[in-house]
Amino acid sequence: MYFEDFQIGQKWESKGRTVTEADVVIFTGITGALNPLFLDEEYGKKTRFKSRIVPGLLTASIAVGLTYQLPVDPFGEGFVALTKLEMEAKRPVKIGDTIKAIVEVTDKKEREKDGRVYLSIRTVNQLGEEVMSIKMEIVCSKKV
Repeated sequence: MYFEDFQIGQKWESKGRTVTEADVVIFTGITGALNPLFLDEEYGKKTRFKSRIVPGLLTASIAVGLTYQLPVDPFGEGFVALTKLEMEAKRPVKIGDTIKAIVEVTDKKEREKDGRVYLSIRTVNQLGEEVMSIKMEIVCSKKV
């Protein structure tokens, strides 16, 4: 999307995505985040979560990926860069949970050749509970 295509208050909802064992194993292997809280069920049972949990950065990555897959394609033609991302974990995500992203344009700031667009992503689980809040700043070109 180009800068002009974004309107403050626009909202989109992604399809759901179930987090799998393979997601966790691949993510922790690639990143080196080999925390027993993510990989050791017996360890997880002894924690406040009563089982393993999904890494927060994996949850954020999936939420951003779901945003990429929206039919409006906010990261398609016109997209220049993701310049800022803030995340706040609200609830644990566990293997088998299905999450989706509810994306809203919260602000935009025009510049000479492009503009900054501010997106809020509410990430919710299959019960409708918010598991993560993400604020994102992207740069988008203007239409020529």
